[in-house]
Amino acid sequence: MTPPPLLLTAHSAAALLLLLGPDARARKRRRRGEVGPDPDADPDPAPAPQQAAPAPPEQEPPPPPAPLHLPLPPTSPDHYPLAFRVSAPTFHFLSGLLDPLLSDPALPPAPVLLALALARLASGLPYPALAALFRVPPSAPRAASRRLRRVLLANFRFWLAFPSDPTSAYSAPLPSCRGALCCARFAGPAGPLAAQLVAGASSRVLSLAAGFRGDRTDLEVLRLSSLFQEVEQGRVLEPAQYLVGDGGGYPLLPWLMVPFRGPVVPGSPEAAFNAAHRAMRRPVRRAVRSLMGWGAIARLHEEESPRAAVACIGTCAMLHNVLLTREDYSALAPDEAEAESDLGEVLCQGDDAGAGSEGFQVDGRALVMRSALAATMRDLRAPD
Repeated sequence: MTPPPLLLTAHSAAALLLLLGPDARARKRRRRGEVGPDPDADPDPAPAPQQAAPAPPEQEPPPPPAPLHLPLPPTSPDHYPLAFRVSAPTFHFLSGLLDPLLSDPALPPAPVLLALALARLASGLPYPALAALFRVPPSAPRAASRRLRRVLLANFRFWLAFPSDPTSAYSAPLPSCRGALCCARFAGPAGPLAAQLVAGASSRVLSLAAGFRGDRTDLEVLRLSSLFQEVEQGRVLEPAQYLVGDGGGYPLLPWLMVPFRGPVVPGSPEAAFNAAHRAMRRPVRRAVRSLMGWGAIARLHEEESPRAAVACIGTCAMLHNVLLTREDYSALAPDEAEAESDLGEVLCQGDDAGAGSEGFQVDGRALVMRSALAATMRDLRAPD
């Protein structure tokens, strides 16, 4: 079904036209006292100086212009992926799902709030620029962003979880593998931030733990994460299931497979296993590249606090999963092996599997399992 060409759903289109009318600025200046910040807003640090002590509208400097290729607000269904990194049908799906939770009588209509929040996530444009483009009060874009983050993280955490079916796993080339684990690093407002991800074969994020100091090793982040405790206690994986670790800092564990160290004989089971391992970790790298494509994450250092930056990562990961579920690939990075070189500064990598794994004694079961998996590779040609 062809989506409606308007930004809003039908029940609130008139509200947007009222906001964007020719004398909207005059009406908004008269009503500015009625539109305050979100009363349920997160206790983030004080807003930027221009919001803490705003000058009269006539004296405010103009906000930075939007990129010419960014149609904001969108006027055609074809503009939605450029403006919001979601298709028009996905936007209207989210609008219908979130309208009751986003609505606030002191703020613009819920579809406008969703449009503002998605535009911020997709472009990373400053809040004053978004307010000017959408012709809304200066407080609206920041309130919309906070509101969307809080609604998603409080009500839709199940969007970032392993499938309920414990038999769900990769099919090939490594049997019984449920996903790939990696640790990505982002430039946060107070320094580097580390985020641990597990992604499935479709690049869907199955687990996310963010907010660790960026100088922590992959292994330190793993041991501090709730995922480690849950897997160790047998609450996530079945006994025969496991993850593959992407990066040189992970140890070999019964539930975490890493490549064979050092040179391996070409054509040997060990070489075939290592090739299959490389293929299995591509989806998680694609997920990281997809997250980096969101403008707000690329400009994460401009967020007002580390807490807001972590919420931004979680929100983008949730939207990433929603898009995949709806077969909307507007924000999915291409699956290209050469693109992995772009992740050099994002992923902590190393050549020696198990580096930094002091404190872990290699479990004999892990060695047996990896050798058995390698043996199954004899007649398989895993992609490089």
